Amino acid sequence: MADKQPYLNANFYGPTVPPSSKRHRGRRVLCTILKVAIGFIVGVGIVLLILGLVYRPHKLEFNVTSAKLTQFNITANQLYYNLGLNVTITNPNKRYRVYYDTNEMVVLYKNRRLNSLSLPAFFQDTKSTAVLSPNNFEGQRLILLAGDEIVEFNSEKAEGQYPIDVKFFFRLRMKSGEVVLKLKPKVHCGLRVPLSNAPNSFSFVFFPNTACDFQF
Repeated sequence: MADKQPYLNANFYGPTVPPSSKRHRGRRVLCTILKVAIGFIVGVGIVLLILGLVYRPHKLEFNVTSAKLTQFNITANQLYYNLGLNVTITNPNKRYRVYYDTNEMVVLYKNRRLNSLSLPAFFQDTKSTAVLSPNNFEGQRLILLAGDEIVEFNSEKAEGQYPIDVKFFFRLRMKSGEVVLKLKPKVHCGLRVPLSNAPNSFSFVFFPNTACDFQF
């Protein structure tokens, strides 16, 4: 009597076919390529991070060490002013020298531009301090004050000191060997300058050293 064959239902497809060895090799090669690529990207990132930490420049330091205001009064909507400043620029970097190619200095009162001055190009060595002494901010400017601004001006006049903003706009190069950084930083100095001949002032008017905000 012949052996009975097992019953095969419709879902039986025969023995499992093992995957092709070529497919396994292809996956291994792909994984190896991905690992090498990821390792290369991580390595380049680490190198760039180290170089960035080594060559990242420190901010330049701006300070207004003195300010002399000998005239500041409004007559018939005309503001008459005479301002002299002494500004120091310190380069704290031991790697970077600084080339100031284009330089503009602006004086403002209540967001109104009173005057501007183009400064000559100059060079600053590492670990050094440069001094700017512009003393020709003198003239008159049409200025219309209204509402709270009139109250503020009268209060400033009684106090004998005025809020004056000084801004610098630069195009400069910071150079260390073959590394050259071209930057356009902005500098803002918020000052409160006493009027030297104000009625309530003494013969000696004290102006505190004022640090400026430097932004690359």
